[in-house]
Amino acid sequence: MLLILINMNKDIKERAHNKAFSKMLTLERDISKLKLDIRAGGDGRIGVDMLQTCLSSTEKELQTWQYIAKLIETNE
Repeated sequence: MLLILINMNKDIKERAHNKAFSKMLTLERDISKLKLDIRAGGDGRIGVDMLQTCLSSTEKELQTWQYIAKLIETNE
């Protein structure tokens, strides 16, 4: 029974790790796109002010996921 619980815990940790790093990659891609759109003066649908707000929010979300990933990695 203990072995089953240990394996389940390992599986959950691995899935959490994969989820966190996948989310971080997606957010990094979104940040790059937002920066390009801001430099271009908007994307035609959304103004620069709104894009800057989105960029700030996305950067904060990335910091949160980086913290979560760090907790996952350092958790024994």
